[in-house]
Amino acid sequence: MAIAGSRVGVIGGSLAGCATAIGLRRAGCRVAVYERSGEDLGDRGTGIALPTVLTDELKEKGYLPQEYPSCPLGRRRWLFADGTPGGRTLWDQPGFGADTHNWGVLWKGLRSSIKDDVQYHKGRAYVSHEESESGVTATFSDGSTEEFDVLIGADGYQSKVRRELPWGTEAEYAGYILWRGAYDESRVPDNARAPIDRNDREKVWQTPVFDKGHSVFYMIPGNDGQTEKGHRRLNWAVYTHVPPEFEFKERLTVAPGDVSPELYACLAEVIDQHIPPEVATLMRFSPREEVFIQPVYDELAVKLNHGRVVLIGDAAAVTRPHTASGATKALQDVLALETLARTATDWNTLCQSFNDERLANANSLVKMGRRFGAAQVEQTPNWGDMSPKEMEQWMNALLSGEKLYFYASADDE
Repeated sequence: MAIAGSRVGVIGGSLAGCATAIGLRRAGCRVAVYERSGEDLGDRGTGIALPTVLTDELKEKGYLPQEYPSCPLGRRRWLFADGTPGGRTLWDQPGFGADTHNWGVLWKGLRSSIKDDVQYHKGRAYVSHEESESGVTATFSDGSTEEFDVLIGADGYQSKVRRELPWGTEAEYAGYILWRGAYDESRVPDNARAPIDRNDREKVWQTPVFDKGHSVFYMIPGNDGQTEKGHRRLNWAVYTHVPPEFEFKERLTVAPGDVSPELYACLAEVIDQHIPPEVATLMRFSPREEVFIQPVYDELAVKLNHGRVVLIGDAAAVTRPHTASGATKALQDVLALETLARTATDWNTLCQSFNDERLANANSLVKMGRRFGAAQVEQTPNWGDMSPKEMEQWMNALLSGEKLYFYASADDE
């Protein structure tokens, strides 16, 4: 069957789903998006990173508005708490051509680029599907069914579409968590701005490290898209283990407001003992009610398609956040899918070609995330003893000859 004019159902209306709708509509398909949440997704003001070249390509091809805002990332400064206010610099890792983004602003940018003839259904949850020679029939929680020529699973790391496929795998818990917080820059008083102003002045962002964990903080656009000093948001994260009684068996994020005082005390102890005081002060401006927890999971992809069911982004393979590649992988998947859709003559060939082109990349990122997780959380080096040269050698060993935009060497600058 020809690609243009065919009907495509996209399960998931987040970043991957919105981008898929844009790309396949550009290829001439009739697209409908089904998002299980009935709420607007644009109020999620936390931070992610993307390669600058990817952001530029998304603007050039009409996935994002030309005026879409982001904040540039400079060199990565690895810090060790040594009793001084700002900590000791272990290594200034070269810059790597990346920008930071406000997740909600990015979603709104993609959502605004979806044309009016694309149906976007909120509050309509996918339940299951059946495949046939002619296409896919999807069933939804309201009992309704829809028939498509192709079904795209873009429903994230807990993908229901993936679980309905013959291999039916689920992401596995890595044994540690990511604490996250973000707030408006205006919350920071003048006497606590030293790390922010230093980062702006020296064009760096910070990664404080400690035994069995590390943290990051950087600036992102404000919820209104502003990137000027004083109008941005501060985004921070801490990777750490938690006591056994708090182990995360369920594949669920602990949302803001749901973190118990007992669990939050684990974070407070890490901040007090292991984060340089200036950075620790910034993290404490996030009250417990605003902090959330992202348990770290990963999963290798078996395949990216089964017949005319295609998996995009985290629905296919889940990489740990150390790679900063969840959104990047999804958006690159979509760009590849659009390119194939413009040249393929039928869906069966396109789906197989997509799997052949993107599967190795997806699993390479998962394996890289595991290496970074082991080195930065599970089996950390003696950070305080490391010289800049040793830090660079450590990083090169982790990359093992591969390239990843979020981790550069001196040769990349």
